[in-house]
Amino acid sequence: MTTQTDNVQAPEGYVYVCEAQELPTRGKKTVHIGDHRILIVACEAGYYAVEDRCPQTGGTIAHGEVLGCTLTTPTTGARYSLRSGRYLGGGQSWLPTNWLTVWPLRVVEGKVYVRPPQKKEQAA
Repeated sequence: MTTQTDNVQAPEGYVYVCEAQELPTRGKKTVHIGDHRILIVACEAGYYAVEDRCPQTGGTIAHGEVLGCTLTTPTTGARYSLRSGRYLGGGQSWLPTNWLTVWPLRVVEGKVYVRPPQKKEQAA
């Protein structure tokens, strides 16, 4: 989900990944946050961050086609919502549990920030 704000500070818990101007409409950019490969996607409705991993094959989705807010994977043709990560059909088989992992994203003064998952604290 995209959030515009006038706040000049990076949102708490978010990591800077790129400038918004680096992403033309329907453009994509792969970034790394720790061990995670994240695909930043610009579509007509805004900017989205999803894990750069096909839920069906485990391969990259960076070369997939974006139409509206739907990403079609390059290897299987499976379609996913960039807003929710929901599987929309196509691909190898209908698997309702195969959703894209969507990461929270914010744009602050033209800078794109993504919030990585919080590490779970172990009980003492």
